[in-house]
Amino acid sequence: MKQTYLLLVLVVYFFYTNTINAQTDLIYHVDSGEGVFTTLLDGTSKNSLASYTASASSLAHDIELDVTNNHMYVLDVNGRNLIRYDLDGNNSTLVYSYLTTPRDMELDTTNGIIYHIVNGEVFSTSLVGSNKNSLITYTPSSTNLLDELELDVNNNHMYILNINGDHLTRYNLDGSNSTLIYSYTGGTQYPSDFTTDFTNNLIYHISRDNTAGEIFTTDLLGNSKTILTTFTAGASLLYVDIELDIENNHMYLLSTNGDLLDRYDLDGSNKTSIQSYSGSFPKDIVIFKVDSTLSLNDSEVFNDKLSLFPNPSNEFIQIMNLESKLYYAIYNTLGAEIQNGRITSEDQIDVSGFENGLYFIKFENGTTLQFIKK
Repeated sequence: MKQTYLLLVLVVYFFYTNTINAQTDLIYHVDSGEGVFTTLLDGTSKNSLASYTASASSLAHDIELDVTNNHMYVLDVNGRNLIRYDLDGNNSTLVYSYLTTPRDMELDTTNGIIYHIVNGEVFSTSLVGSNKNSLITYTPSSTNLLDELELDVNNNHMYILNINGDHLTRYNLDGSNSTLIYSYTGGTQYPSDFTTDFTNNLIYHISRDNTAGEIFTTDLLGNSKTILTTFTAGASLLYVDIELDIENNHMYLLSTNGDLLDRYDLDGSNKTSIQSYSGSFPKDIVIFKVDSTLSLNDSEVFNDKLSLFPNPSNEFIQIMNLESKLYYAIYNTLGAEIQNGRITSEDQIDVSGFENGLYFIKFENGTTLQFIKK
């Protein structure tokens, strides 16, 4: 449903309270009976962010991240609303109210666009919900219901899953040039979800019938099917979401019936259950991966001794545990230096004039820290 890797240049996120002393990979979970929370990739260190109570007027269903702007977007299908929060769960803002039931949404943060699927239409807006542009219109029916969306911005493509029509179709980003990629037929003919690995040119599919299911891959044109694992579909297990962690050779499968999250190797082996959902309405996950290669061309980064606060900041940052005055330089996410100087632990760096977003502060000893300007 979402890209596992957030392919943003020099974008890193981290756990923070009042100071930062480490960065880590995270899973963002949506459980409609509980809310939005994060864990580590092994399911530990749970951190609640936003509360939801499942009802006829509220059902949290999907989540997307805009790390550059310190935002997460949560889709409420029963309330027919798209809500934006800060990444820590604060400052909720209504972005879009839907006239019909929303099915899915995806962010193109590079171009500042949200792609929406609702019953009867696929359309785009800006990241604040303005400038609606209708891309695809259709009539929902027992054989036609668009439900899941993936973007391939680099190749001007979007992939849309039709769960009633049992097929996956590729379009241009403007909604033109539809191409049938895969038809789900045979014993496990009902698709639940898919995700894409554009690095290795693969699509990962979940498909099932009333009793059996399978996870398999194809190439980006729907060919070369390879079954990775099978499962018994029923009241205690129904996989509805798949996410990839290519770097660590893992795929994550969310079961809405079993209220659990399972992790497999990418070849379908080594199943491990890593999360049970107490709210009993798990709907979606998205994985935030810290890119271990991000170093600003330096071999010693993200020092666990130095830290900075407050983070996020709107006025100043202060560096803790500096043992001597050090030269620093601050870079934006494009790698451009925007400020430099020398600093001690007692000094403050004025960031009030910075644009909102993510920044790196690099010291002459090779250490690099990150902070968000709000």
